[in-house]
Amino acid sequence: MRAPGPLRRGVVHNLLGIALPALVALIALPRLAAALGTERLGVLTLVWATLSYFGVLNLGVGRALTQAVAGGEGEDATLSGLFWTGLAMVMALAASAGAGLALAAPWLARGLNLPPGLAREAADAFRMLGLTLPWVISFPVLTGVLEARYRFGRVNAVAAPASALAYLGPVFVASISPDLLYVTGLLAVVRMVAWTVCLTLCLRELPALRRPRLRRGAAGPLLRFGGWTTVSAAVSPVLVYLDRFVLGGLVSTAAVAFYGVPQEITLRLGAVSSAIGSVLFPAFAAAHASARRTEGALLRRGMDGVFLLVLPAAMGLAAAGGDVMRAWMGADFAREGGAALAVLGVGLLMNGFGKVASSLLYGAGRPDHVAHAHLLELVLYVPLVALLVWMWGVPGAALAWTLRTSGDALLLLRAAGREVPEAVPALGRAARMGAFAAAGAAGAFWLPGLGWRVGFAVAATLCGWAIFRVHGDTLRAMGFGRSAAAPSPGADG
Repeated sequence: MRAPGPLRRGVVHNLLGIALPALVALIALPRLAAALGTERLGVLTLVWATLSYFGVLNLGVGRALTQAVAGGEGEDATLSGLFWTGLAMVMALAASAGAGLALAAPWLARGLNLPPGLAREAADAFRMLGLTLPWVISFPVLTGVLEARYRFGRVNAVAAPASALAYLGPVFVASISPDLLYVTGLLAVVRMVAWTVCLTLCLRELPALRRPRLRRGAAGPLLRFGGWTTVSAAVSPVLVYLDRFVLGGLVSTAAVAFYGVPQEITLRLGAVSSAIGSVLFPAFAAAHASARRTEGALLRRGMDGVFLLVLPAAMGLAAAGGDVMRAWMGADFAREGGAALAVLGVGLLMNGFGKVASSLLYGAGRPDHVAHAHLLELVLYVPLVALLVWMWGVPGAALAWTLRTSGDALLLLRAAGREVPEAVPALGRAARMGAFAAAGAAGAFWLPGLGWRVGFAVAATLCGWAIFRVHGDTLRAMGFGRSAAAPSPGADG
């Protein structure tokens, strides 16, 4: 297999791929609301939400292909069978779901209690969504192959503009006609074009794929790996958003808003550790398949990279989060959400460690460990979040989320240590880093005066980097100079 390029470029490309659509959305959404009106925009957001829900139909095949290709199973003709069999399975399932969605569109539209004319548009929008499903749901199958070859630049060169056009396109179309059929029709065209471009890149990257073939025996390995990732994909949204529903039931809907805004800030900042974890996944797979067992070193460097980049954000949220909330959302949000931000920042760091550990387990071909951890967390998290919300309201929800992400990280690191003995020390290191961050966040939050709090946050960040010997060279050592799995750089990164 061709040697992967430096991982640093992959993280940079992933961050840019996340930042560009987010910036476009920030600019475009007010214009889209003005052009479509509140009710049409509401229907469009429901279309987007429905599309996200149907993502489970991917069956984890994209991640399974990344693991197989990066692990060296793509050197012979078996790769073509894996790829085309997986793609056919996902597209067939998505086409069936899309047909069902198209047939159910009139009933879905009537259930939204819309005016008759807008109900027709909503039905058309859901029909168009049904038509688009095979291309949207199978897109990760294509990107999974490219990511296995460290072509993160190419993936984001396709995915980021497509995501940006999901906001810009409707603004343009709505300026001509606000009819949702035309708006969603343009979105369908954008998705199909992105899919076609990505398939072309796959065929150019791996010429073996140019000879399509289906293998009966390929479905089993893909579904065994992908099935466990699908379990995690189904459980994870519940773990992330359960606290909001508990707050709404036990406190008030206003409390959901006071908590939802700080949590959304935290989740968006989580893109940093997601970018690191997704780049490390194929590196872990390649390292696991090779005779050189370097997963432990990669895990340490990945955790250090998360600590280097996320600790300043965690300390900043504790020190200035309340003041930022006051200036941005008002005094009520600052009073209710300031403490939540300080607690959530620690959870953000621990969540990053969990993402790196899960990448190791996926790369080692053990997605079952990740799914088992998530199922256990679900059982324990329900009573925990109910108790803490009942006791402390919004800060209690933040504490429950942070305890859950901390437990997730420690469970996954323990599983990683059982799978890869070289990874055993990472568990204690993560616990010490988390304890340091919690102490630093407490000091940065409770000190009087913004100047003192910011100064303490900066000092705590620098002390943390020094104590754990994390510095700028960490990024270069992370394979962010040369991959630990394969030393020579590739062409794209």
